[in-house]
Amino acid sequence: ICFKVFNDPKSWKDAEVTCLNHGGNLASVHNNKEHAFIKNLVSSSKPFWIGGYDAVSEGTWFWSDGSKMNFRLWNAGEPNNSVEEHCIEANYGGVGYWNDQQCTDQLSFVCAIADPNC
Repeated sequence: ICFKVFNDPKSWKDAEVTCLNHGGNLASVHNNKEHAFIKNLVSSSKPFWIGGYDAVSEGTWFWSDGSKMNFRLWNAGEPNNSVEEHCIEANYGGVGYWNDQQCTDQLSFVCAIADPNC
């Protein structure tokens, strides 16, 4: 798996489509090591999209690649579904943790792409 950062801000849906067009999905995060690697790769304090969403059923979180959400790193008080927030942004508040956010927000994003040359 390769992780690729896209700095052109897009909605969560458009970011996922971009990842699909590159042969992957928005990044899923399954442990602290992956989280730290992706946060370091982004090298910014700005939030960015990863592949988590709960648009199907409020509070039931999934990864867009279909893998099980067996790891969570929510910021304190999150997820709170403040205003129809169904997608996960990472690096919330510059601390790296997750926040549920409106999927229409325009953010940079990280794709996970299956590539044997990684």
